[in-house]
Amino acid sequence: MSHINFAWWNLQNFFDTDDDPISNDFSFTPAEGWTESVFNKKKENLAEGLNLIWPNEQIDLLTVCEIEKDTLLQDLLDEAGMNHLSVVFDASGTSDLRGIDVAMAYNPSKLTVVSRASHLVHLRYRTRDIFEVTFRINDTGEEFVVIASHWPSRSRGQYHSEPLRIAVAEHISFLVDAHTKVESTTYEELQANNDLAAIQAKWESKVLVVGDFNDEPFDRSIVQHLKASRDLDKVTGGTNDFDKFVHTSKYRAREIFLYNLSTSVMNKSATGNTGTYFLSGLYDGTVFANRYQMLDQLVVTRGFLSGNGIEAQIETFDIVDDPVLATSSGRPRSFKYKSSSPKGYSDHLPLKLKLTY
Repeated sequence: MSHINFAWWNLQNFFDTDDDPISNDFSFTPAEGWTESVFNKKKENLAEGLNLIWPNEQIDLLTVCEIEKDTLLQDLLDEAGMNHLSVVFDASGTSDLRGIDVAMAYNPSKLTVVSRASHLVHLRYRTRDIFEVTFRINDTGEEFVVIASHWPSRSRGQYHSEPLRIAVAEHISFLVDAHTKVESTTYEELQANNDLAAIQAKWESKVLVVGDFNDEPFDRSIVQHLKASRDLDKVTGGTNDFDKFVHTSKYRAREIFLYNLSTSVMNKSATGNTGTYFLSGLYDGTVFANRYQMLDQLVVTRGFLSGNGIEAQIETFDIVDDPVLATSSGRPRSFKYKSSSPKGYSDHLPLKLKLTY
């Protein structure tokens, strides 16, 4: 069976050494200790980490965040020896105040880029971009969508900043809705022609949403607004089938439920220290009982679980906690550069998933 090896990783401030005149990247300049040698060490370590995600295999579809620009992803791929991957260049760049971005690369021997779009949620400040790319599988012609994002930080207080993440979750839900439903006028035309199959095919569209959500799988932004949960039957079961025409208003209002694969690994650790990020407290004085947090998540529409065409193999989803990248307790080895010997990788652990077709 053919497959696509998928990976996600928050690279922890992968900036170059130049001072971007329109971004707050002042901490990542030679004057602040972010020298060319430190940058090269960071790149070298990240390249080593990339090659640990799918050992003895290769990444076919890579999504990352906390990277300054697409050209840095190309530099990283070159460093990692991954010349089989091509960057999905996004001409819009990023409008984030700190100048950090979301980026993708793919294996053109397996996939073709059909379309790409960068979306912003306009809060007081524009959010980091939501990068949406449609791919076509070369062997089968089937298409699927990847939506990658990096949600607003909770560092100044989880609940104070929660409305910002809810806004992003709602916007992504809107994008998913557009992929899984037809327009109202189209729906009525199909209903008049009794063409239920076309509605069902759209309902089974394959959308993969991934990112650093800065909330955990059971927080409101994820469950109530992104509509992603651990309830597999809620997504794939008969109650979520589309087996008859309903009034157009009911069709428009029907919710799109997503399955959160991240919930499938949250209890795998014997120590209970499962997560992609370690944080003991916030600036506002909040102290966490569970310091290992599942901020990086991967969720899919029911189409990816139907067994028809490309399929997400749930049992292959995992946090990459290789001893090189994480301590024995599962704590990410973050990159520390303000010392005589820079070391570490990222303060987040990568995610991986095999897609088969």
